[in-house]
Amino acid sequence: MTKFAEIIDGKVVMISFDAKTGWPAVDDSVFPGDTDNGDGTFSRPPARPKYSLESAKAMILEYVKAFEDHVTGLVSTGEQLSWADKEVAAIAFQDGTATAEQLEVLQDEADETGETLAELAALIVAKGKRYRKLVRKIAGLRRATYMALEAEEDPMKYKDILNTALARAVALADALGVEPLAWEA
Repeated sequence: MTKFAEIIDGKVVMISFDAKTGWPAVDDSVFPGDTDNGDGTFSRPPARPKYSLESAKAMILEYVKAFEDHVTGLVSTGEQLSWADKEVAAIAFQDGTATAEQLEVLQDEADETGETLAELAALIVAKGKRYRKLVRKIAGLRRATYMALEAEEDPMKYKDILNTALARAVALADALGVEPLAWEA
């Protein structure tokens, strides 16, 4: 079956298999959007990048936010805001320098969980160290990814940069004993 193309201003705009169109016959490999080279051949426009610089940055930022949510689990923002105060109180308890207010912070939670103050303080300190390390590493990963994206002149390579960052995030999660978050660029 012969293929015919409507060509306007050097661009293939429509394909038909009806000879009555009066359009020129073209090779089966010609599609709308192709450019007529004027010598009977056609060229395909270059592939468009999947990401712009801004959308690539937005993608890695979205991943970082999702990863943090994944790590913290189902914890309210209010509870997350209390973590720093609880950690200061837990460290002070372990050092034997806790104020009455700091002891109250720990005791309120221990009353609900049934843990001793020593058990709760140890848990808070351990989780605090792990979480802060994770946040620092993820911030570094995000910044390194931004820098790599900004340094790359070819937007077609942005997806490779993002996939490299995601692979680094999986390795980071493994190293920190955190379940990796599945994601695809």
